[in-house]
Amino acid sequence: MIYGHGDDGYRYATEFKANFSSNVWYEGTNDKLLSYLKQQLSNIANYPTPNADELAQKIAEHHQLDPNSILITNGATEAFYLIATLFFEKTVAIGIPTFSEYEDACIRNKMNVTHYKRSELMGTSFDQDLVFLCNPNNPDGFCTSVSQIKELLTINPKSTFVIDEAYIDFTFEIESSISLLEEFDNLIVVKSLTKLFTIPGLRLGYILCSKEVKKRLLQSKMPWSVNTLAIEAGKYIYDNYTMIYPEMEKLLEYCKALQKRINCLDGFTVIPSETNYFLVKLHTSDSAKLKDYLAYTHQLLIRDASNFKSLDEHYIRIASQCPQKNELLVNALQEWSIQ
Repeated sequence: MIYGHGDDGYRYATEFKANFSSNVWYEGTNDKLLSYLKQQLSNIANYPTPNADELAQKIAEHHQLDPNSILITNGATEAFYLIATLFFEKTVAIGIPTFSEYEDACIRNKMNVTHYKRSELMGTSFDQDLVFLCNPNNPDGFCTSVSQIKELLTINPKSTFVIDEAYIDFTFEIESSISLLEEFDNLIVVKSLTKLFTIPGLRLGYILCSKEVKKRLLQSKMPWSVNTLAIEAGKYIYDNYTMIYPEMEKLLEYCKALQKRINCLDGFTVIPSETNYFLVKLHTSDSAKLKDYLAYTHQLLIRDASNFKSLDEHYIRIASQCPQKNELLVNALQEWSIQ
């Protein structure tokens, strides 16, 4: 799905006061990271390294893993498309509602797609070759613990589980599944740097997997898919990780307060989330109308969640911003509710 994701402000001829549609760190790109990247601009005159091996080395040191188990990608989305090539014409199970690119990647590789309810994961039996699991889930923030994932890997040894941890840093509810990689060959973890460090325009993610899986992935991966500035951004991030890591506790407090405020408004029911984003169920099927109303009348951008499988025109998704911008949204929703 090329179109239909969040952060689609390009569709509106307006300058937004606040963007609640994209689940990225709300304060924008770190100033020191931006300054560093400006200094690297002259490097675009040269080709990047084919597989960004120098960045893989830094990430390996960060996670205490072998660099041969890490593959740098052009955002997490490239990772999903690469992984799907290993399962051409095989079977896949995808929890819904969730990120649409899992399914698009699988369909492109002629896979037989089965859906399961993301909230009923632990009660689902899997006999598929591949299972996609977003953790915490997008768009509802639903979380699965490391112990539960270990159970799934143990009882389904013939299924390969892809755990998408793009939003793992946006919750204190669960921990990463990286610790399970040494024990299980049927586990692939996908990480993203674009959300936490607000660099989605650079496209930067990576795959953590067995050495054998990485070798197979490299057979499908085109060289130079990760550009020079993205590589430099990743190097700076891991050289200065503690210093530039966002103050997540503050954002999650803002999000909790916003969920409570919206849930008190007539016509809106919040689906609670322990992440920085959450679903809201409208009492009427007006998600597209509400999105346009907020955009054109209040210059606020939200995510119409009706195109997530298993959701419909009753759902929107909101990613918390600072209290001042959150207040703008609450007031605008209140105006909508009394029309």
